[in-house]
Amino acid sequence: MAASTSIDLKRSSIESKPVASWQEIAQKAQLSRDSTIPHEWLLKDPVSDDVRNVTKVPYTCGIMTETELALTEKDATSLLEMLKTGRATSFDVTLAFCKRAAIAHQLVNCMTEMWFDEALDRARELDKIFAESGPVGALHGLPFSIKNTFAVKGRRSDGAYVAWYDNIAEEDGQLVKIIRDQGAVLYCKTTNPQTAMHLETTSNHTRLTTEQVYGRTLNPFNRDLTPGGSSGGEAALLAMRGSPIGLGGDGGGSIRSPAANNGLFGMKATSDRIPFVRGTSTMRGCKSFPIVAGPLCHSARDTELFMQTVLDTSPWLEAYNLVPLPWRQVTMPEKITIGLYVDDGSVMPHPPIKHALQALKAKLEADPRFEVVEWTPYKHDLGYDLIRQLYWEDGGIETMAIMEGSGEPILDLSKWVMKDSHVRPRTLKESWELNYQREEFQKQYLAHWLSTPVVPDFLVCPVGPSVAPKHETARYWGYTAIFNILDYPAASFPTGLTASASTHILDTDYVPRDNEFDEYNWKQYEPSAYEGAPVSLQVVGRKWDCERVLKMAGMLNEVCMS
Repeated sequence: MAASTSIDLKRSSIESKPVASWQEIAQKAQLSRDSTIPHEWLLKDPVSDDVRNVTKVPYTCGIMTETELALTEKDATSLLEMLKTGRATSFDVTLAFCKRAAIAHQLVNCMTEMWFDEALDRARELDKIFAESGPVGALHGLPFSIKNTFAVKGRRSDGAYVAWYDNIAEEDGQLVKIIRDQGAVLYCKTTNPQTAMHLETTSNHTRLTTEQVYGRTLNPFNRDLTPGGSSGGEAALLAMRGSPIGLGGDGGGSIRSPAANNGLFGMKATSDRIPFVRGTSTMRGCKSFPIVAGPLCHSARDTELFMQTVLDTSPWLEAYNLVPLPWRQVTMPEKITIGLYVDDGSVMPHPPIKHALQALKAKLEADPRFEVVEWTPYKHDLGYDLIRQLYWEDGGIETMAIMEGSGEPILDLSKWVMKDSHVRPRTLKESWELNYQREEFQKQYLAHWLSTPVVPDFLVCPVGPSVAPKHETARYWGYTAIFNILDYPAASFPTGLTASASTHILDTDYVPRDNEFDEYNWKQYEPSAYEGAPVSLQVVGRKWDCERVLKMAGMLNEVCMS
């Protein structure tokens, strides 16, 4: 008999139970993280929990200089221009963002780990290299924040599970390595939710205070609302201007939703263009739905900067699964056709979203560059139904085992998403059938797009059925997840509008549809609860059309601001 070969199928830390209790690990995590904030960067005067909008606290707390505040208000592209021409040093820029990140964390609980001293040492080193031989890479000297789920050498890679708290990454993931090699200064990792499958960001080992049972990251514009998830820490940090650019991941809206909730740009490319390797995570080997790495940014040009920087390194030469497609310079058509829809046929958006789309439509119709057509979404209920089944093909067994192994409480949204009626262990044949149905849906959707009387170049639609949701209420992912199952590039962009109780009045005549989400979402709307939340929208293109989608996001943002 021939010698057998075997493959090591062990999953990180799943089999082992931590010796310490989950509460002890949580306390250790908080102390380890918070002790890295220098004493002089601690807020001297506590900000009352009643204060919703904390975005201006950096200007009043006395920790930052006027020069530092001015640096942190610039986008990444402007900062790089200053760094590469010697008008700013990496040390000064990094110090400014480290200070503002420390302030942000104390207000919205957005980071899992910071290494400010090491970041400043690296910034000094980059300044020395610049003086001797010029800039190091396309991101020379630029501070860069990283979502907790990505592997950063020497840093914790716990996926927001208490059981995995002591997992330390032995090396950078490919994308993180590219960012570092291009001269960026890494200085922190940001929060993501338990299971990484919430449009909220809450976990058991990043509590705000020891008195709180569960901890969550808060939205800086209105702390009664969520920044979103699962890249919620990144979004909250950027919204506080504690980072010029950050790295997130999107498997159902986890870049676009948090970006939208915080008035940022967020990009989900077609899969297999940007390197993404699951770090410490569950469902390794799952190919039923794509997770795409991408940026959260302050401007459309920063988003393009990220995409071009990564793809200019030809990452497919070192990755077995990437398409060899460089970043392309594109020209937009003289007349751009936009298919616009307000409602996906399943869940009606709240008044602020509807108002923003109506306002944008009026501006586009008055602009000779654009033609607007009413778009009828094709079976979005079917597409969302399919991806909900594909998310947990093992019925959540692996994920539950990790949480039960440490004894950490299973959070409400984790219970909700895993007890979804669509979640149960699938047989191999059932998995094949679901994947076949996904491919059929993709074919049918493209055929629908191309068969319309006027074929749109892009779709414009909500990112979600509300602005930033109230905590623990973000249950409907259909506006974002539909483009994950289709694998279409999509970008969220800010409109410049904010939710207003005096403007966005509830439509009392609306009768919710008979499904599990519409009435629930409609009942959440209380105009005063969402006061001040940014209003964002989403632009979508056909598969592989990432470059034009990004350019369109910038154009639409400019139209909204005009």
